[in-house]
Formats: sequence, C-alpha cells, structure tokens
Amino acid sequence: MVTETLELTVFHCVVKHSSYAKAADELGLSPSGVSRIVTRLEERLGARLVQRTTRKLSLTEAGAAFHARTSQILVDLADAEAEVQMTAVKPRGNLRISAPVVFGQMYITPLIEPLLSLYPELTLDLSLTDRYVDLVEEGMDLAIRIGSLADSRLIARRLCSNHRVLVAERGYLERRGVPQHPSELVTHHDCILFTGFARPREWKLLGPEGPVSITVSGRVASNNVQALTEASKQGMGITMGATLSVGPALLSGELVRVLADWEFEPTAIFAVYPSARQLSTKVRAVVDFLADQLRDPTSWDRALVEQLPDFRFTVPADPAARLVRRA
Repeated sequence: MVTETLELTVFHCVVKHSSYAKAADELGLSPSGVSRIVTRLEERLGARLVQRTTRKLSLTEAGAAFHARTSQILVDLADAEAEVQMTAVKPRGNLRISAPVVFGQMYITPLIEPLLSLYPELTLDLSLTDRYVDLVEEGMDLAIRIGSLADSRLIARRLCSNHRVLVAERGYLERRGVPQHPSELVTHHDCILFTGFARPREWKLLGPEGPVSITVSGRVASNNVQALTEASKQGMGITMGATLSVGPALLSGELVRVLADWEFEPTAIFAVYPSARQLSTKVRAVVDFLADQLRDPTSWDRALVEQLPDFRFTVPADPAARLVRRA
C-alpha cells in the first residue's frame, strides 16, 4: 500500500508540473528516481501513462483517464490523514465506559456535563453494572474498577483510595452494645456481609495491633454496597461500608462509625483500558479528567474528615501510586 501511494503521488506531481525535473525538486527525489517510479507504475498497470518527447511531456489517453480516476483518491487520503491528525489532538467520537452502579450514579454521572463541556466533540455511553465486564469482548473503551485487578490484558491507572470502615445504626448498638475490639464482632454481633468478596465472612482489618483477620457471620448478605448500607440503616447489624457509599449516611447521622481505630485493608479505585499502545486521544483525555476530578483526598472522604468530629483514617491515602500495569 505504501508503494502504491508513493507511485500515485509521484505520478500526479509529474502531471502537475509536466516535468520530471520539477516534480523531483518538489518531492526531494532525483529526476531519474521519479522516472523509475513512473515506469514501475506503468509496468504494474500494463499501460503507458506518459508520452515522453525531447521537448515536452504529455499524458496518453490511458494516462489521462487514470489521472482523473485517482485524483479523488489522493484528495480523500489527504482528508483522512488530516482527520486522524485532528483527532490525535482533540478528543472526539463516542467513548464507551463501564462503572459499578453505586459509584457510577454518585460520582461518575455528575462529571458527565463538565466532561462533555470540556470536549464538545465527544459523546459518552455509560454502562452501570456490578458484574465483571470484559472490555475486550464487549467493546468497552474504559472501565472503572474498585478493588483488586486480575486481567493482565488491561492497563490500570490508579485514581484514588477506597476507604472501607465499619458502620452501624445507633439503635442496633444500643441494643447489642458498642464493640471495643474486632474479636467482639465474632461473638456478640450480627454482621451484614458483602458477597463481592472472595471470602465474604473473612474480614481483614488494620488497627493499633496491626492486621487482624476475623470470621464473622450474619443473616443478611448482598453483592450491592448500597443494599448493605440500607440494611445497616434498618438496624440489622454491623457492615463494611465503603466511604463513597456510606458517607452521606454518616454525615446525616443515620449511621455511625464502629471501631474507629480499625479499617479494612487498603484498596483503590482504578481506570482500566485494554492497551497503552495506540491509546486513543479520547481515552487518554477522559482518564486524565477522572484522575484530576477523583484524586486523593476524594470529595467524599474530605467531607467526612471536615464535618465529623474526630473522624480519621487508619490507612493513609497513597496519591503517589498512580500507574500500574496490573494488580
């Protein structure tokens, strides 16, 4: 394809100038080199295109017809190159992005308007689901993932920390007592379990004594973090609450933090995409936008620290860890 394009370019330049020498000057080639390329084109086509005399150069009937038919091809090629170059500078086109339901509703949806205002030639197809989405198989450009990553085909950029704390409703704690140590969750309390964990009953916490692993039990379990929050608000037990989900309930007083010196092992929120090679401008632009908008300390964690007395995190944010190949 490269050879054919070169031949067309040289042929049209020769026709424009009616001269091998002038075409050679414009293209940075030697006159003999231009002549060889035109001859090669004629041999490939099996027809004489240019009539050569000692004083002038003219097109044969076949050459005139070929020139007319291929002129638009070069124009279309130039337009296509210009469009690609423009796209490489300015994000445009449709971007398909997948995100978990609660996180997408609470934190991605509010960013759509400012994102599209920033990039007016961009359109967005946002898919909210808590199931695992295979980006390659389902044709997604980008996904937001919370927690551990496993697909080695994907590139992941860390966006922010994902703090997870223990929460409960005040009435439940008045009935069952306020735990002073994680071990009491095993013997004295109902726990609301998140089935998105590989081992839902195994809770790994970090606190004053370092890491502690406990096995809890309860009558309610769900794979949806908002369902865990609602069950806890109804006084059904103590649950693991990602601050991005339970933050509003903590601020309103519907839930309170339990075991304030303890927090689940650290995790993070990532933007993942299929490949860093030939990364499209639109994906790069959206990932950069999300990284800026969701950076540590996140808006939801900042609100808890600023508005709730003595609220603090056991596990510090790590904004330096920005880009990883895989988890």
